[in-house]
Amino acid sequence: MTNLTATIDAYAALKSEIGRLELRKKELEAALADLKAGAYESADYRLTISDVAGTKPDDKLGAEIKAVLKQAEADYRATLSHQYVAAHTVPTLVRRHLVGLPTGKNLAA
Repeated sequence: MTNLTATIDAYAALKSEIGRLELRKKELEAALADLKAGAYESADYRLTISDVAGTKPDDKLGAEIKAVLKQAEADYRATLSHQYVAAHTVPTLVRRHLVGLPTGKNLAA
């Protein structure tokens, strides 16, 4: 096994850098927001901006759809036998990686 302390520190540093990069990406996209759709070039890269039209439900309709789907799932599941559900259910494992300060350390201190 690798040095666990070094791995934890490297992982936390990477997560922090990803956060900074996401923020920088949003800042750069905001700086490009006034450009019209089209292709733009620098000495090293080409940027193509496309406007894609679409639709999505507003918050009210989205919440209504979510509620209807949740109720439909509950209604459907109620028609199934426990044996059927057990036979067609697979166990899953989700691994999360949360990064924070070590026990006993306080960022504000």
